[in-house]
Amino acid sequence: METPGVWTRVRAFARGERDAETLYAYRQAGAQVHPLLDAAERRRFDLTLSGTSPFAVKRHVGLELACAWNAFALQTLADKMLEADEAADPGTVGFVPPVTFDQVNAYYTEVGRWLGYASEAGHDPEFELPARTLPARLPQWSPVEPCPRPHLDAMIAALDAMRVHAEAAMHNLEKATPEADAPKLARLRGQFEGALSKATYVSGMYRPGASLALHEQVEEHAKGAIEGLYRVGQLISYPALLTEGGRGASPRKARGKAPLPRTSLPGEPGFDRWAMTDPNSVRHLRNDPNAGRVIDEMWALDPDPAASVALWDEICRAVETGGAVVARNGQGQPLGFYFCTPYCAIYEARRPLVLGDTPVRKGQRFTFERAAEGVRLGYPYKREIVVGNFQTGAAIDYCDPDQPPPHDE
Repeated sequence: METPGVWTRVRAFARGERDAETLYAYRQAGAQVHPLLDAAERRRFDLTLSGTSPFAVKRHVGLELACAWNAFALQTLADKMLEADEAADPGTVGFVPPVTFDQVNAYYTEVGRWLGYASEAGHDPEFELPARTLPARLPQWSPVEPCPRPHLDAMIAALDAMRVHAEAAMHNLEKATPEADAPKLARLRGQFEGALSKATYVSGMYRPGASLALHEQVEEHAKGAIEGLYRVGQLISYPALLTEGGRGASPRKARGKAPLPRTSLPGEPGFDRWAMTDPNSVRHLRNDPNAGRVIDEMWALDPDPAASVALWDEICRAVETGGAVVARNGQGQPLGFYFCTPYCAIYEARRPLVLGDTPVRKGQRFTFERAAEGVRLGYPYKREIVVGNFQTGAAIDYCDPDQPPPHDE
């Protein structure tokens, strides 16, 4: 997108529109969804050619396809809304109304998460989503009445694109399904036809430039049809979701596989208060009484230590499977530890990841911050993946629970 000129900015300011630079950056970054979805579908096609029923594909293959479908659908919805706004108001290209900004931003920010999930599933046969992640729901619709006309135009365009893709995927699935799975196919076909019927109904109602009354009726039907296709697309991608729902890691045990190792919690055998600290720095930090004190406070004041351990274990799993490595400087030396507790190492993603709710791009550096800073004064406990460009030599922060975070002083 070209940089908006002065008069474009003046018109946009007069109308209360918001700068869409971030949205266009999201659009460009999310373009990778199309080759990713195509590659995942080719892998499933190769499996079905070898005789594997679509209802019996390996779990990580199904998860990859379902997550890729979600990324595709959300990217399509957001792209179409930007395109519709450009077409409806070419005088302010590069700016969008606040309601459009909020809706498109909600879609694009979810795309990164689903892309990360899909990429991880495509590389790791043991990949597992958090429980009840699938089938997923769409982000909430922007609460505005009436829906802007460009929104409705975009919803119809996105609905058509989703429908075409879902029809092709369903056709290929039916051709590859053996007779033994006919009852399962019939159930999936029923849900697909229900969603397809809603989409067809909406397309029949839609008229560009319709009256406000008709516009509102079409809008409500379009929302329901998009939500239905979004859900059924996940089922077509991974038909086992019809029976298993959104189960998470626990089914591994049922298949006879040992659960992934978990970092021990306080009071459990093997607990190590320095477990999350950069291994190359533990010896030095153990000799620092202030560091030892705040590490103990980090554990003692954590309202949900299990959640902290679960997020840490996601990092460990990414490292173990080759998805991340310790970040190094230009001389090949590790960057060292992050300045705040738990004084975690700095890592670099070797493939797109999703850690907790945080997407991490390939090549991006990240670490783990878990701090009780200011909690005794009412500040929230901090537990998050930190992404950025990290520098060596930062002064250590002792994350005092009795003092506010530096930025709030």
